[in-house]
Amino acid sequence: MTHSVPAVPAVIGWTPWQVRAGWLLRSHRLCHADPVLRRLAGFARAYREDRRYARGVSPSSLSRWENGLVPVPASAVRRYEDVLGLSACHLLAPIQTIARHEGGMTAAAFLRADRGDSPSASSGPRMEHLLARTLDGGVLTGTDWDDLTRWAAYEGGQVYPGRVRHAVVQRLLEETVVAGGTAWMLRFEALNRLMADPLWGPEAIAVCAEVAQQPDHVGLIETVCALDGSPHPDAGRAVLRQLTDPTTGDTRYGALLAAARKTRKGHFTAEQTRTLVDVVHGVLAGPRLSQPSSFAEAAAVLLHRLPLSAAHRAQLTTSASDRGSAVNSIVTHGSLTDPATAAITVSRVLGRLDDPGPGPAATVLGTLIDDLLHHPVADVRLYAAMMLRASPYGPRIASALAADVCQVAVLGTGDRAIPILHALRVLGGPDQRAVVADLTLARGVPRAIALAAVHALGHIGGRSPESYWRAVFHQHVRAAHGTADQREVLKRLVYAFAMGGELELLTRLVAEPEPRGRPARDLSGWWTNLDHHVRDSAQR
Repeated sequence: MTHSVPAVPAVIGWTPWQVRAGWLLRSHRLCHADPVLRRLAGFARAYREDRRYARGVSPSSLSRWENGLVPVPASAVRRYEDVLGLSACHLLAPIQTIARHEGGMTAAAFLRADRGDSPSASSGPRMEHLLARTLDGGVLTGTDWDDLTRWAAYEGGQVYPGRVRHAVVQRLLEETVVAGGTAWMLRFEALNRLMADPLWGPEAIAVCAEVAQQPDHVGLIETVCALDGSPHPDAGRAVLRQLTDPTTGDTRYGALLAAARKTRKGHFTAEQTRTLVDVVHGVLAGPRLSQPSSFAEAAAVLLHRLPLSAAHRAQLTTSASDRGSAVNSIVTHGSLTDPATAAITVSRVLGRLDDPGPGPAATVLGTLIDDLLHHPVADVRLYAAMMLRASPYGPRIASALAADVCQVAVLGTGDRAIPILHALRVLGGPDQRAVVADLTLARGVPRAIALAAVHALGHIGGRSPESYWRAVFHQHVRAAHGTADQREVLKRLVYAFAMGGELELLTRLVAEPEPRGRPARDLSGWWTNLDHHVRDSAQR
């Protein structure tokens, strides 16, 4: 295929966190059943009914928040949840997640903000109780982790010795990798707080680095990627170690993802940056068959941020442009696809919504859908899915995506189908489950798409019968047997069973005397050995 190679890679677009946060607040207000609350004046009156929030709040201040002109404070997000009748953290958790990822002064101020109350005299005893439960195998909720880590990182809480902090972070990380939805977001924010804290940071980095050395761990990508939250040199060294001497393909991919944010934040030293340049060169200019396409995509994201000479940048841009349509689009357009195709896809999804909102709101919604399906940074796609899931449009967008992924034209290429399946992993509900389940077993579906569907099914709401799980297990075990990527395929299959609540069935299946199932039996050990209190906590 002939295509034009740009002189330099395209700059990747970015929507400020406060704009996305304001859109989420506004979309819920405008979609509320009460017409009084849909009007700014009526919402402002309801907002001020609680005296703690009455001072200085007017329709114009609400409008500035909702349009992203002024960053919304965390206390205001909580008040929106109250007035709109939403559950606690329904809006706050995804906004925290995008603010943490973007960083900067306004994001830091938002994340450090307390609940609007003065610290109580009983906070010390409560924190001691939470620490005891953490260390003694008690059940903790996402709110417990929020309280404990806020106290530790922002309120001067002191925890000694270091081995106690180490044990707390270990427990938090285990819960994070097996949680989902709001439970995951609260724990991920808690982990990031500790990662960025001067006292807790070295322990958090050490825990993640230790886990990255365990090839059977289920959360390798997420664990290595979490190291992007710390500017500490140890975090940079741990990421570079997984790029130059990776434990598995997952740890190397996680390190490439972490490198995107760490370069943006200037975390790497000059020497570490030179090592990163060598790694990116090896991925983009090395033998094509030695690297998965996802590696090339992640490496291409780094091109415009690395200190390259003009000749070296041109060489790598040319090499990247020849690594498939998605990688070519990243360097040419800063997106996983070309602008015309992206616009058609976004318009098709918007067209299936009853009312995407007024002009500015519809524009932000379209941008979020574009990010969801086409942004080259995997974290941005994931967080866009979380924002849309928290919005009033989540179920309708999931329905539109399920209709898209069924089309033959989409199934012909993973470049379009796999991002949709990754989005449905977060947005999908029981109504989309059958569509995704069919893709895991359908004949003629490319293997990469089928595996993405298997992974997504572990997170989508609803249940499938035992006959389905048996069929998907045996089909993918047979297909993977003897292949070079057998271990990675079976690891994702085991993950889908465990996250889908089918661990007991998985245990029975891997115990059957079928030789091809033995590798899956070994890989299921992490899940069966996971403490029950960790699994129970991760659901809360």
